[in-house]
Amino acid sequence: MRKTDQWSGFVLLFFALAFFWSSAQLTYGSVRSPGPGFLPLWLGVLLAVLSLGLIVTTSLKKDGTKTIQDILAEKIRWRKLVIVLLALFLFGFLIEYVGFLIITFLFLGCLLLFVDRQSIAKVIGWALVGSIGSYILFEVLLKLRFPRGLFGI
Repeated sequence: MRKTDQWSGFVLLFFALAFFWSSAQLTYGSVRSPGPGFLPLWLGVLLAVLSLGLIVTTSLKKDGTKTIQDILAEKIRWRKLVIVLLALFLFGFLIEYVGFLIITFLFLGCLLLFVDRQSIAKVIGWALVGSIGSYILFEVLLKLRFPRGLFGI
């Protein structure tokens, strides 16, 4: 079992079982009136199924998987890591001041431009789709309220 994906599957399965067990201590409720244990229980089940799928698929693979030594030997792309962490920090810090829609557009644009190196047209297009799509999903359909920011957007 030198395959790192296999080990990841076992670790995720452990977390899924712990999640499942912890959520079983809470009130389940029903589908129409879910209790506090409803969502965590089903998330634990989903994580367990996905981790079992990961274990099975990597066990059936013959080649092409990386060992821990292969992963540790890879060069870490520190620049991209710092950009992602800085963008996440700024997203969380500025969302109250700038507003959800604008900061989401800027966050996605930053990731697409500096981390994934896309063209400006793709950056603007996908950032618009992502920010407007998440706005429609959360604000319009789910009726969640996010900060509007200084501009009221």
